[in-house]
Amino acid sequence: MIVASLTRQMPHSVPPAGFAKRWDVSRESLARLELYAGELLRWQQVHNLIAKTAEADFWERHVADALQLAPFLSDARSNIVDIGSGGGIPAIPLAIQLQDQRQGPTITMIESNAKKAAFLRTASRLCGIDVRIINKRIESLTDSDVEQPVDAVIARALAPVAELLDLVTGMPVRPQRMLFLKGQHVDAELTEATKCWNISFSKHPSQTAPDGCILEIHEAERVKSVPRSG
Repeated sequence: MIVASLTRQMPHSVPPAGFAKRWDVSRESLARLELYAGELLRWQQVHNLIAKTAEADFWERHVADALQLAPFLSDARSNIVDIGSGGGIPAIPLAIQLQDQRQGPTITMIESNAKKAAFLRTASRLCGIDVRIINKRIESLTDSDVEQPVDAVIARALAPVAELLDLVTGMPVRPQRMLFLKGQHVDAELTEATKCWNISFSKHPSQTAPDGCILEIHEAERVKSVPRSG
């Protein structure tokens, strides 16, 4: 039968052994993460929420990748904005982890695709987390869409650094910092970005990808063009 076939092909939503201890996840948070994983993989059979090649390694490639941001945001008390949220990585695992056992920050997810936004609403309700989902393009955000102040803007697998800076600086928010999960091309992206931007940043090694990093941008100011002399 087709249903049975899909079930057999669908990756198991239970985390690998030692996952909770490695990422300091409580029993309650782990149960919520399992609910999220199961729901995402269920929707994945119909909607393309994550890359097909990443399904089998979902916990390490996606959930763990999101959770490595938690220590950078553990002191956040205001708002965190996730741009281009897609299937909820990193926002939903982060919300589960940061809101466990205390009043954590409000996380706002910006997603332009209506079907993905519908999934985000469903998964958030299922997991019982305090989040906001805005179904708009980033360029269309208004002052009423995002609560101020904003502690951080986060993004994963959305765009090169220069484009991310264009997007963030065009938003009606002024985040204290930006945290971007980046891959092996981050140095080339930074080189390109510095042609148009003065950037104060730190690179933190990724705990999930040997060639990846967490790019923390403290300040970014567009380079002013110097008029040519006649």
